[in-house]
Amino acid sequence: MGTALSVWGVRGALPSAGGQFSEYGGNTSCFSLNYRGGVLCFDAGSGLASLAEHLDGVRRLDILVSHVHIDHILGLYLLSGVKVSEIHLYGEARQGTAFSRQLEAVIGQPYWPVGLEDIRTRIRVHEITPEDCLTLPGEGGELRVSCLRGNHPNKSLLFRAELEGKRVTYALDCEMGGGMEEALAEFARGSSLLIWDANFTRADKRDGWGHSTWEEGLAVGRAAGVERILMTHFSRDYTDSFLREQEALARREYGGCMFAREGMVIAL
Repeated sequence: MGTALSVWGVRGALPSAGGQFSEYGGNTSCFSLNYRGGVLCFDAGSGLASLAEHLDGVRRLDILVSHVHIDHILGLYLLSGVKVSEIHLYGEARQGTAFSRQLEAVIGQPYWPVGLEDIRTRIRVHEITPEDCLTLPGEGGELRVSCLRGNHPNKSLLFRAELEGKRVTYALDCEMGGGMEEALAEFARGSSLLIWDANFTRADKRDGWGHSTWEEGLAVGRAAGVERILMTHFSRDYTDSFLREQEALARREYGGCMFAREGMVIAL
């Protein structure tokens, strides 16, 4: 298979359990970009546990952490079960605390019996900033990752991955306003796929919570000229029937819009 994006977790805040969440899924944010030579993971929510079951033959796993709110790092508690040769974690310092120290503060005793230092797999932690551009090795050419500051409590990072002429922009946990729409449209311009924070509907949106709506995603996607928009980071209260209704409304406005379902694979 060529370059493809796989969906492993679609919820925000906390996982959702029960039959009414089985169609779209109940795990928190985790997406993987499979390309020739490696796997790049966007965020490490509880969906990372499902990704770990599909890494046979993968030597290196790179995980971009948008921020360390618990729903985006839940899967890191299970890193000991990820069977790869090496794992690279990328995130930023906050409030004077190094990214590595943020992880060590919550992953390990007394909150969890296994700390990062106890895992046999080689783990490297990289500190990044909103201005950084990373280059990762790949058989089909280098994969480049660019960063942008997101508008979210305690700050977040947005990412754009580029390989073989394809762009994927990951824009979760980001509230519009204050010029964010324009900056994000420019950042995502020409993307094959825009992964968007649809935590709220327009009627439910809470100002200052650091999230957006699918309506705002369509506006930014049009301005950026993206091919497809993948809505995700759904409220843990949004049931399958409610999301089906919202997806139908969104697709009437933009045929290239999809709502993320766990297990979905999108060829790029």
